Amino acid sequence: MASTERPSTNPKVEAGAAIARAQAELQRAVEELDRLPALDVHCVAVAAHALNNFLTVSRAVIELLLPVLRDHPHREVGIWLEGLSHATDLMTHTVSQLMNNSVSVETTLRLEDVNVPRMIERGCAYYRRPAEHKGIELLFRSAHDVPNVLTDRVLVAAIVDNLLSNAVKYSPHDRHIWVDVGVERDGVVCHVRDEGPGLSPAEQELLFTPGVRLTPKPSGGEAASGYGLAIAKNFADRLAAELTCESTPGRGTTFTFRLPRARPNA
Repeated sequence: MASTERPSTNPKVEAGAAIARAQAELQRAVEELDRLPALDVHCVAVAAHALNNFLTVSRAVIELLLPVLRDHPHREVGIWLEGLSHATDLMTHTVSQLMNNSVSVETTLRLEDVNVPRMIERGCAYYRRPAEHKGIELLFRSAHDVPNVLTDRVLVAAIVDNLLSNAVKYSPHDRHIWVDVGVERDGVVCHVRDEGPGLSPAEQELLFTPGVRLTPKPSGGEAASGYGLAIAKNFADRLAAELTCESTPGRGTTFTFRLPRARPNA
């Protein structure tokens, strides 16, 4: 009679496979979340801020472990940590989507010191994959000694997510997206510049109005609604920040996000 016992396996191999499966499931969950409406905006807002707290702890631990264990003699250790880092990036994206869905809820701002260049660099790392599928090179650059900003981490992440998502969505194939972070006036400034179809002066005037449709994608796909940018502008206003656009039809678009080092009356 044939043995029914399960053959022994290497625990490390099993652990690595489990992480890979978890990453794939999380990726599918994020994609599904992008298509789901918010059923209860109050619950969504609370959940988003709770998730942000968990992510802050996870992110800090991973950042401490990566430089220490990257060259560990067991190669799997580095792979697992990179997997956890990528999962954290995906979850940060999920939080941004949750915040987008809960825009109508005036939640209390949770102010903390935020390393804005590091946050934006993570956002670029997330969107670099869909950009590569279109042959787009997404380039990130930051000035040295950019100060931390006293702000709400989740709202900033949601704004950055919106700008990067639109840049990738509207850029034609085989172009570039430039993301630059620097110091300007009394805060931090981020420019997201693409080589998309651009916007007319009339479109720019209505750009941050809820429901206004943007220029269709060059591929002829369906035009996106303006709710995402309206939400981003709403978040920027709540942070006492500035969100502006400069664009020329046929020559691309540049969004500029200026964030004060400390929110007034914080």
